[in-house]
Amino acid sequence: MKAIELSFLEGDVVHAHFKNDVLGSVEDVHELFDTIGRERKDRKGLLLVTVGDRSTLTNEARALASGPEGDRVLAADAIVLRDFGHQLAANAFVRHNRPLRPTKLFPDMKSALAWLGEQHHLIETS
Repeated sequence: MKAIELSFLEGDVVHAHFKNDVLGSVEDVHELFDTIGRERKDRKGLLLVTVGDRSTLTNEARALASGPEGDRVLAADAIVLRDFGHQLAANAFVRHNRPLRPTKLFPDMKSALAWLGEQHHLIETS
């Protein structure tokens, strides 16, 4: 993926890092969800999101990320805040787009990963 570095971690955690200087598009979000679904064989994951410098999502990409396509492959989202500008964008995602799955903002990866560990019960084990 050209805009996102994707890692599959222990405990069903999927780490998506948006690279520096990226304006994430609808196509990037589709590619992210398709890759997660394929790699996890359609078993939901717990998403850890980090964002590089000067990177964000388009309004359309945020709307897609919060909707049913994301709910198909994700059980919860933990977004690590980088700076105040990123905090504003992440707050808009949570408050305006209102994802149906649990979504929470964190100051660091350690607390984000701890919270994701508590969300493991949300993953369907079918």
